[in-house]
Amino acid sequence: MKLLKKCILLSIALVSINVHSHGSMECTDQPKEKWLHPLEMQKKIVNEYGFAIKKFQNSGSCYEIYGWGLDKDGKKFEEIEVYFNPATGEIVKKRFRD
Repeated sequence: MKLLKKCILLSIALVSINVHSHGSMECTDQPKEKWLHPLEMQKKIVNEYGFAIKKFQNSGSCYEIYGWGLDKDGKKFEEIEVYFNPATGEIVKKRFRD
């Protein structure tokens, strides 16, 4: 029974950490009226950054995509997760997925 309680508490802690880490990403303090329109932002992501978008979403104060981009060597496409400042379109965080 104690093992079950420990597993449950550990699961809750891990979920809390994961939710907190995604929820704490701050990309801008600009009001939404000053954000780029989602379609304009998607065009910028594809045309200027060269990313292929699988999923585009508003994530707190960020625009976020899941998709594909060239690896660090610029030789092959890999899955990526990227957060953007929605007011400027600049990349705030980019992570290649394992």
